[in-house]
Amino acid sequence: MEAIRIRATLYAIAIVLILITFFVYSIFQDKKRVLEEKTSSHRELLKNAFELSVFDTENELDHFAYDMMTDYSIINAFESGDRKKLYALALPYFMKAHREGEVDLAGFINADGTHFLRLQDPEKFGDNLLKKRPMIAEAIRTHHSIVSLDVTLYNISLVKIIPIFKNKKFLGVLNVAAKIERVQERLNSYSEIKSAIAIHTATLKKLLPTSHLTHYNSYSIVSNNDPLFQHLPNDYNFAYSIRHTINGHTYIIASRDLLTYTDKPLAKMICALDITKDELSYQEELLRLAIISIILLLLLVGILHIGFKKLISQINQESAQLNQKLNHQLYHDALTTFPNRKALIKRLSDQHYYAILLLNIDNFKEMNDLYGHEIGDKILQSLGRSIQTIIAPYPLALFKMPSDEYALALLEEMDDGTFDTMSQTIMDHLHAIHYDIDGITILITLSMGMDMCSEPECDMISRADMALKTAKKRGVSFVKYHHNLLIKEQYHHNILWSKKLKDAIDDQRFDLYYQGIHHTESKEIYEYEALIRIIDEDGVIISPAAFLDIAKKSRLYPYITDFVIHRIFHQLRSTDYRYSINFSVDDILNLKTQTLLFELLCECDVGDRLVFEILESEGIENYEEVSAFITRAKTFGCKIAIDDFGTGYSNFAHILRLDVDFIKIDGSLIKNITTDKGAEDIVKSIIDFTHRLGIKTIAEFVSSKEIYDVCKELKIDYLQGYYLSQPRPL
Repeated sequence: MEAIRIRATLYAIAIVLILITFFVYSIFQDKKRVLEEKTSSHRELLKNAFELSVFDTENELDHFAYDMMTDYSIINAFESGDRKKLYALALPYFMKAHREGEVDLAGFINADGTHFLRLQDPEKFGDNLLKKRPMIAEAIRTHHSIVSLDVTLYNISLVKIIPIFKNKKFLGVLNVAAKIERVQERLNSYSEIKSAIAIHTATLKKLLPTSHLTHYNSYSIVSNNDPLFQHLPNDYNFAYSIRHTINGHTYIIASRDLLTYTDKPLAKMICALDITKDELSYQEELLRLAIISIILLLLLVGILHIGFKKLISQINQESAQLNQKLNHQLYHDALTTFPNRKALIKRLSDQHYYAILLLNIDNFKEMNDLYGHEIGDKILQSLGRSIQTIIAPYPLALFKMPSDEYALALLEEMDDGTFDTMSQTIMDHLHAIHYDIDGITILITLSMGMDMCSEPECDMISRADMALKTAKKRGVSFVKYHHNLLIKEQYHHNILWSKKLKDAIDDQRFDLYYQGIHHTESKEIYEYEALIRIIDEDGVIISPAAFLDIAKKSRLYPYITDFVIHRIFHQLRSTDYRYSINFSVDDILNLKTQTLLFELLCECDVGDRLVFEILESEGIENYEEVSAFITRAKTFGCKIAIDDFGTGYSNFAHILRLDVDFIKIDGSLIKNITTDKGAEDIVKSIIDFTHRLGIKTIAEFVSSKEIYDVCKELKIDYLQGYYLSQPRPL
């Protein structure tokens, strides 16, 4: 019996041991799988962080190069070979970019390959780089931009070479570079990734034959930002990533090829990510599992079944919570806890949304600069809560996009009218909210871009972003995407006309056309209005409607004003006619323009034949500056006309506060005066008001005899239009 009992006990213990062994093995495999999934995620993080760091470094080089290449004075100095002036103009750009960690090296290289100026070493120039630097030779040969990694001794840099043109003439190239340490710093700051640079030992010996460095296979480490790279395994292979323990810490170690512009490997960057916390967590789980297993073994068969079920349930729950936490971190914004852009993209692939609305805070950068990033974060959190409350009645899902942007996804099909009403209502509610943050009352305005599409293959996020950019540009609350936005085409148009303007300024291809302003009764010319034109390279005459707005946005407008002033004074000195020129409020506020104008008025006694036409809708509310200009101009005998009066911001108070001589009635009223009773009534009011003040009136757009007869009947003093004369060279 005793033998049977012992045998039965042994059998029971064996069964328990088998069950516990199976249980332990199952849990061990589950934990191992979780650890492997984490490790895989870390490897993906290494890859993405590396690519992002290189992209950000290259992007900052582009910004620096763009700032200098768009400074017209720098291009002129380089073209003229004035090294001292070029250095003085370009150095502030370089020092600012260098201080901000964007650029380490920058230089101008002539078209023949000789170094014209090194901003970091201005005393060293004249050496020919065509044989030393094949990449520069290639850029000069092809006149194309090149971006590549390059090495001098063991200093590896990300280099960008940009061709420099002026009026289609190739002047040379701009060479800008950021040391590879910039990429390493970003890796560390983005994801706490440590890194080192390894160069093929044979290549390195040609550069540093006496160097004593750490060697791995055929490579040598030349720089690192952490001592851990001194402890890599001797047989470390760059071809694959490993998990390795160094000084009690576990790292995922992987390498990335650093390629030149010809896609040839230059060096390797070794990246290391500390996963010690995951390893410790894994070991703690295994230790807890072993303790539980021993307890279960001691309790034997009686409570084995119940104990197993509870333990398995507990472990499964912990695993689910851990997976849920990781999933939440992956698909939710850390600041606001709302689903993020990655979640939106994933859900778009899993289910169909009917529309995407993107909301962006206007001038958020200025808010951060004014109040600080802590207040900026609170603004984002408060705005997110407000949006969530406002959209509660609607079938919308809220997502936090990068930076200061939110996205709304429409969950149900909706007709266009209802959708537009809903969008407008949301914007109205958001704009009505005042946020009280840390005792500061902040009013937030937003812009919205929307895309509504029933087709599953629509890229609604990109199209809504295009609509958002259009709303920002137009200064409106929201824009709904449609195929006529043509944003890319508009960008190309702006670039084309900016170049045309620069070429026209360089080549002096501007001219003035003159259109007569006639006495109403006699039709004789009283004065000529000077109108700017560009003579294109093919001889085509281009009116200001095509280029004036671009000129103001690209800061080329003062060059045009300067040309008009010089040319009109030439006409005043060489003819006996009266002339009028358009003079914007921007011209009035420009001290350099005013100085030029009044110097010429002092030199030439012609002021009594010059009229300044000031646009009524263009900032004329700057009464002090405008009034001071008018007062000074009138001391020289000049006269003042208010242009385009009668629409837009028209205000009779302007006339009462400014000492003007003429009112030019807006052409949109005159061209409709024979068909629109309302236009005629407005014109009558303007004439009655101005004649009481002793101010003369001028009608624009007199294009037919019918319009002429009505203007004559209304006793308008002067007329201008194609019926009487067309603009032409004088």
